[in-house]
Amino acid sequence: MIRSMYVIKYVDQSTVWYLSKTVQINTEKRKYERGDVIQVDDQKYVVVEDYGYLRVKHFIGEINPLKPLISQIPNK
Repeated sequence: MIRSMYVIKYVDQSTVWYLSKTVQINTEKRKYERGDVIQVDDQKYVVVEDYGYLRVKHFIGEINPLKPLISQIPNK
């Protein structure tokens, strides 16, 4: 299934964002959850929302800010 992925950027640590670019992706999933990580062309994106549009932002760190920290700690 081909979907449009809207890459957004936030303005200076606020809740205001703007559209950076739109990317066409081929995916098996119909719906992504907030905090899911998508890798496209060796770049990682984290899902901000997937209601009417699939909005993502660049994923820079190892800790996903949109998922609870406790769920990101590996169980050993």
